[in-house]
Amino acid sequence: MIILSILIANIIITAAVDTEYCDINTKTCDSGIEINNEKKQIFYYVNPPEGFNLRRDVYMRFAIMLHEAQKQGKDNWELVLPPWHNLFHWKSDRRVPKPWGKFFDINSLKSFAPVVEMHEIFTKTKKKTLELDILYILENYEDAFENGVFEEKWKVIGDCSHSGQFWGYNNVTVKEVLCVKFQGKNSKLWELIALHPQYKKIMFAHGEIPLHDSYGSKTYWDCRKSMKFNKKLVKIAKNYISQHLDCKTKRCETYLSVHWRRQDFARSRGNDVPSISGTAKQICDALKKLPKIKKVFIATDASMSELNKLEKELTDHGYEVHFFLPSASIIDEYGDGGVAIIDQIICSKAAHFIGTHESTFTYRIQEEREILGFDSSTTFNRLCPDTGKCERPSKWTIVN
Repeated sequence: MIILSILIANIIITAAVDTEYCDINTKTCDSGIEINNEKKQIFYYVNPPEGFNLRRDVYMRFAIMLHEAQKQGKDNWELVLPPWHNLFHWKSDRRVPKPWGKFFDINSLKSFAPVVEMHEIFTKTKKKTLELDILYILENYEDAFENGVFEEKWKVIGDCSHSGQFWGYNNVTVKEVLCVKFQGKNSKLWELIALHPQYKKIMFAHGEIPLHDSYGSKTYWDCRKSMKFNKKLVKIAKNYISQHLDCKTKRCETYLSVHWRRQDFARSRGNDVPSISGTAKQICDALKKLPKIKKVFIATDASMSELNKLEKELTDHGYEVHFFLPSASIIDEYGDGGVAIIDQIICSKAAHFIGTHESTFTYRIQEEREILGFDSSTTFNRLCPDTGKCERPSKWTIVN
């Protein structure tokens, strides 16, 4: 099928990294006695072009689905965390699958929902192939608002053929593949699962299609608060803040932070983003209202030439500009995902934050700041285009 062929081709560019059914942390295979696992498992895949921060939101939809199911007595299911593999926006070693534990505190994730790493599944068997019972390839309906109404629904289209690998492994296979038109919330996936009650390993491709059951609710925020970062990444960020931004407290008053999205945003959303000079002016205008602050931290994907121009304009106005420049060892250990998290931690602790309109990177920072307890006026701010209207960012405030 074309959809899955594109999906697999985009994700698996080279031969599989692991040739055995292995723990991706140690690259060694477990040849011990197979452990009987009574849990049924849900796996999911996300459309390859989707970035790190959107994938974090997709995880929340599935985690909440399992969390709520547990409360209803469905305690025999667990969610398998898909390894981070071959993300389009990552420039460092993206072809080696990375476990969630590289970026997040797994025990904290497990405190909210029954989740397991892929390598935990690996170590529970001596088999060399992981065979999934069924793969549902989710597709959007052509018209989400047919007759002006958004209706939750799904329809099995039929059998699909597929080839390729999953998450960089050449020993994960699937028995049956079905294409399904799907429109609705994540919890509606249970209706698909109920079609085959005997199956124990269910997978969904295009996991970004199902929607949150209750975005912004207390359950949403409970899940979000459980997504604590890897402690080593937190330590790196705290050390940077202490050494370069003169702050050792949970919420800082010594610097302003900015998420300055460039590259594809500057090309495709030219009407929503400012020029370099326009960016510098808006940062300076914000700092004039914060006379005690002279330091600016900028998280960005801009080119070095753009960075140099922005830095010069800000320093010409008397401000001290900072960027996090990771060491080779940090890049080797944590890759682009780890560097993004460090940037987000630093931005989240600033006295004042300015983000980029409709960027999921900005959204995640705003959520962190809500959890930290910053006033919303210091959090929900955006860079505006040089001319024209500037829509104010939506305020999704925390519910405790």
